[in-house]
Amino acid sequence: MIYAANWKMNGNTRLINHMLSEIKLEVIPYISKSSEIILCLPSIFLGGAVISCKNTPIQVGAQDCSSHKDGAYTGEISAAMISDVGSEWLILGHSERRQYHKENNPLLYEKLLLAQAAGLKVIFCVGETYEQYLNGTAKEILVEQLSVLFDPSFINLNFIIAYEPVWAIGTGLVPELEDINLIHQFIKSSIFEKTERKSNVLVLYGGSVSPENVKQIKSLSNVDGVLVGGASLDPEKFKQICL
Repeated sequence: MIYAANWKMNGNTRLINHMLSEIKLEVIPYISKSSEIILCLPSIFLGGAVISCKNTPIQVGAQDCSSHKDGAYTGEISAAMISDVGSEWLILGHSERRQYHKENNPLLYEKLLLAQAAGLKVIFCVGETYEQYLNGTAKEILVEQLSVLFDPSFINLNFIIAYEPVWAIGTGLVPELEDINLIHQFIKSSIFEKTERKSNVLVLYGGSVSPENVKQIKSLSNVDGVLVGGASLDPEKFKQICL
């Protein structure tokens, strides 16, 4: 089971230190050895977090990277820089990037190429809006978003998928459990059918994950973990989710 935290544009050094201390003392000794914990932090905190997580099972990830390799792009952070400070993971395609920064498949293609070249593992996010959910086009939207991964260039890319229905992010709303399981199965089968990948694709669920609903979500056969937003900023809540 994978427990990934997306802090978005939140947090500070004090909270990171507190969170890491809690995970080391209260989570790692009790969690399954096959489980993974990934903290995706604002890029400014990555280097310090990597040092603090050394010799622990905690992995560190970034939330985005530039679509440029390097050069005169003031304020941008490259995939190579993220890898250079020791970060292992990178979130790409999050709905907030798609919505607020107009990210599309051609742009994500460039970012995926650079992430792959830098040796980063990718959490690739997909999800439909509430309108798309209601009008029955969710699967078409998901396939369109996933299609960038169907390119042969990414046959060796190390990635997992995070299914985050846009209408469930931060709202407290969660799809029916059966719907989550079926959508995860659909995502896995779509990638298997459209690519030459031989290994199983892992899919996380994200969207108002909380200590109250996580046990039911984790019990679903096609759910391989969770991507946690707001609740991951609360050490006690995140501990409950992991355990």
